[in-house]
Amino acid sequence: MNIDVGPKEDRHLLTGLHTIADIYCADCREVLGWKYERAYRATEKYKEGKFIFEKSKIVKENW
Repeated sequence: MNIDVGPKEDRHLLTGLHTIADIYCADCREVLGWKYERAYRATEKYKEGKFIFEKSKIVKENW
């Protein structure tokens, strides 16, 4: 809802090669994490379409 998704790119992560896209705050354009677009290993396919948010980037205010 409040994020924008950047271009897809292949990255080597700890669990192997994945196609991911960075996700940004729609307001301030800060990188918040990434979205798994494609996993190349069969055992990693469950990650496709999932989002990873970096905990250090999440701020809880006025809840």
